Amino acid sequence: MTVRLLLPVLALVSALLPGLGCLGFQGGAGDRPEGFRLVQGTLVVPEEDLLGRQVTGLQIAGIAIVSAEDPVDVGVFGSSVFDASRADAAAFVAPVDGARSFVLVLQVPSASGRGPGSFLGLLSFLTGGAEGSLIPPSEDDIDLGPVTVISGDDRPAGNRLKVGDANNPLAQIDTDDDGTMDLADPDDDEDGTPDASDTDTGDDGVDDAAQTLAALPDEDGDGVPDLLAGG
Repeated sequence: MTVRLLLPVLALVSALLPGLGCLGFQGGAGDRPEGFRLVQGTLVVPEEDLLGRQVTGLQIAGIAIVSAEDPVDVGVFGSSVFDASRADAAAFVAPVDGARSFVLVLQVPSASGRGPGSFLGLLSFLTGGAEGSLIPPSEDDIDLGPVTVISGDDRPAGNRLKVGDANNPLAQIDTDDDGTMDLADPDDDEDGTPDASDTDTGDDGVDDAAQTLAALPDEDGDGVPDLLAGG
């Protein structure tokens, strides 16, 4: 039986904040920079062979894509880096700009500590009958609980991060503040267009399809965007 050792949430979270450069985030789950939300949980550290490479440092990061037309214009909002070789599970907290839609990834951080690193897995969850990965803008905090890495056949591109139904991000976000969480709300942004036919459900001015990893260039066709291929 694997004993899951929960590490305390690290006090320093480094995030690349758009327009502000690299800013240190001091504090725990009760603190946040103004206008930001906290995404927290506990990564159940996968076995080394699941990741397909020897990995020590890992990071959970929110990747906010402005547009498919400008694939390098992304915001990276990362947790502290934790040592996967020293525990079976690790707590993380990442502050993400509340005004931006984002996807959440597991990555090997970039060597410089700035920008996207090397992709290891994507958080996916039910969005009302289908599987999705885009988390809409909001200042609602998100507690993902235990996060497990599920291996895909085309590793690492197919690797997915999974959470329990009760920790679905959309069950914790109310984009339009109408009292109904997005997971059960047929019109998340209350713009009069049902989500099923709305191209911008978060009402952030960018089509949802342009803000997923699939929208980014992938020159070698391996399923991992070029931006997240090398760290």
